[in-house]
Amino acid sequence: MCILRVRGPDFVPEDYLSSAALSPYQVYRRGELCSPTSRPDGPKFDASGFKVSVSDRRWDDLPGQIEDAIEFLQRHRNDLERLRAAPGVVDIRLDFPYELRIDEDNVWAQFDYLPPKLLALAGALGIGIEMSLYPRGRDANDAAGGPATRPV
Repeated sequence: MCILRVRGPDFVPEDYLSSAALSPYQVYRRGELCSPTSRPDGPKFDASGFKVSVSDRRWDDLPGQIEDAIEFLQRHRNDLERLRAAPGVVDIRLDFPYELRIDEDNVWAQFDYLPPKLLALAGALGIGIEMSLYPRGRDANDAAGGPATRPV
């Protein structure tokens, strides 16, 4: 369930998206409520941006998410280069949600690897990488505030 997150306080997502092949599942604007169900005085976005699904793989499949992200970066390279230069963009990142495997009985330490190909592609495009570690058994459907619903 890797997600591309793009944001900036002065970014106008529609200006960029009108000529891009990226298909965001959420576009938001600075000052809007973070949740449509929030009270009018609820938390508001402090920047404008959008989110694009990069991988639909499960949280327990980090290698699969990485594979999908590499393919996404290669396929959308031109759009992502234009995005980095878009006015107002201050942060572009790939967010990889994944599960904590430590259980203190069978697993005492957790090591996760990001291959050079992913790091080189993301770095060349000015894209950061965020690793969102969650307790085992949670996913986007039951993790309020998780990657699918988190405001930024």
